[in-house]
Amino acid sequence: MRQDKILEILYPYIPAKVLGEYLGLTASQVYNRTYKRGVKKDPKTKKAINRSLILNAGKYTRYPKGHVPFNKGMKCPNLLLTNAAATMFKKGNKPFNTREENATSIRKDTAGRLYHYTKLADSVWVLTHRLMWEQANGPIPAKHIVRFIDGNTMNLELSNLECIPMNTNMTKNSIQRFPMELQQVMKLKSKLNKTINNGKKRHE
Repeated sequence: MRQDKILEILYPYIPAKVLGEYLGLTASQVYNRTYKRGVKKDPKTKKAINRSLILNAGKYTRYPKGHVPFNKGMKCPNLLLTNAAATMFKKGNKPFNTREENATSIRKDTAGRLYHYTKLADSVWVLTHRLMWEQANGPIPAKHIVRFIDGNTMNLELSNLECIPMNTNMTKNSIQRFPMELQQVMKLKSKLNKTINNGKKRHE
């Protein structure tokens, strides 16, 4: 069987290097020939090969487990320390953009909701609404959360905050909080969306 025919049959399922060794070709030659003939990798095979490449990336240039640096235990020469001293951060140095204690910041969570944060110490930021609640009412009990009564995470009025058990909050945020008629409509809408999305996937 001619090499080109073998390439057409086997290239979609076998790595180019392995196929090249079998045919006496380099991997580059395999790539060039299959490219000119429009032969492509099978999607599942390509995914498996890419995964293997990712897992083995840098494998031969990494330090092995248990590696001991050649200079372990050696003291840095005084001359080197002297020359490097001018560019070293001094003890207690802080970046120019370090915020002061009690500074506030507004950040988004993973769902895109905005929340206020307050700085208690370097690298220690807490949610402002939880801090306000604890300052006014004491520690938040285990398995409880502080929620915004009106749903507006920017409204930090103490009267807008309530501390409730997590399971109660789950009920408040679930479909069960709506009237039965509305629940049925919402379930039908969800089922319809799933049917539409499944239909789209089958036709892609």
